[in-house]
Amino acid sequence: MDVISLQDSRSAVAPADVVASLRASLATLDAGAVTDHERVALVAELERLKAAAAACQARATDALRRSREAVAPHDVTRSVGSEIALARREAPSRGDRFVGLARALVHEMPCLMAALTDGTTTEWAAVEVARETATLTRADRAEVDRRIADALHRLSARAAGRAAARVAAELDAASVVRRMEAAVRSRRVSVRPAPDGMAYLTVLGPLHEIVGAHAALLRRARSVVGGQCEDEAPDGRGVGAVSADTALRLLSGRTHGQVQPLEVQLVMTDRSLLGTGDADRPLDEPARLPGHGSVPAPVARAWVRGAGPASVWLRRLYTTPDGRDLLAMDSRRRTFLGGLRRMLVLRDDVCTTPFCDAPIVQADHAHPAHDGGPTSAWNGNGKCLRCNLVKEAPGWCVTVTRGSPHELVTRTPAGHSYRSLAPPLLGWGSEPHPPPGADGRGGSALERRIDWLFANAA
Repeated sequence: MDVISLQDSRSAVAPADVVASLRASLATLDAGAVTDHERVALVAELERLKAAAAACQARATDALRRSREAVAPHDVTRSVGSEIALARREAPSRGDRFVGLARALVHEMPCLMAALTDGTTTEWAAVEVARETATLTRADRAEVDRRIADALHRLSARAAGRAAARVAAELDAASVVRRMEAAVRSRRVSVRPAPDGMAYLTVLGPLHEIVGAHAALLRRARSVVGGQCEDEAPDGRGVGAVSADTALRLLSGRTHGQVQPLEVQLVMTDRSLLGTGDADRPLDEPARLPGHGSVPAPVARAWVRGAGPASVWLRRLYTTPDGRDLLAMDSRRRTFLGGLRRMLVLRDDVCTTPFCDAPIVQADHAHPAHDGGPTSAWNGNGKCLRCNLVKEAPGWCVTVTRGSPHELVTRTPAGHSYRSLAPPLLGWGSEPHPPPGADGRGGSALERRIDWLFANAA
């Protein structure tokens, strides 16, 4: 069924309004007035409803892609993916993935689409199947779709992907080999935040090399924990902790006991670090690591102490009186290049496209420089590479609506608008404070409202 058929030609009600009414009606369901059996049945039926909604989204997405291809075929891939990502409140890369999934479901895999529409499989299972068959011809993909159709209702998402991969390898082994060769060329190292002040450092590489490196780390760690290494003591650490410490030390080129020589930016108030400044602010107000999130004040202080006085540099950040927004920053340091860009990174934290959350790669003009846009903190914004390219596509427009807090409005080719707001300097969840001096104690609000940036530099 084409998504257009959701709207009755005799009615003025739009499909989106029909779905909005259904969504609103869910709030009226009283799960407390039924038996446990009926509650579980409700959860199961709602799960099927989510799958059916994903199928409907796929039909609408593919119809949008085909509509755009008829008008501007060269700008479809990234533009539509970013627009769908905004509508689904997710990162642009996931929007691209859903556009590809929609195309496969609508045109190449009817059995999978029927199962998703009926709610007997999940969107994630559809993603796994589509990914494992991405290199096949249309005919082979249809054959995979046919052969796994009867089993979809009993397979988990991963199991469905494995089943599709098994049939794909049987039908076209050469394409699977080419895919694996392409995967080797895409090997990389990435980092992403983890809870509790931690982070994941991920190395994507050939299976045999990764397994070998892991085995070598474990051998070294077991030797240290067993007291068999004269150059390193376990110090109460387990095998996992020693493995992590060894990997990080080797990757950064440090000797045992040497501090990390790379720059790590840390934003915190003078009150949290030194106990001085505005007495109305809490002593343990969390710090922020741009792009990664909040860090408890005791942990941040421990990081600064552990870095050693010779490797800690301070830079003052001047804020609005309530401490929410960054206005200017001190540039006193041995070398300081790109101060305006650094200020944008500290202010915006991550890509300013709503829901993207990718690290900032490019600082650019909201109103393009070729149209007279000034190079200023007001007109500047931090973007990931992909979003910075997409906003130059036809139909896209980014506008600054206010400077404190810095707010952007992104308008898509379909006419939808999305607002993004720069986070508070200390991160979302931090509360604004009255301007210093408001209690009659006097003093300049700008002088007394100083946040500190710490860079652990070589």
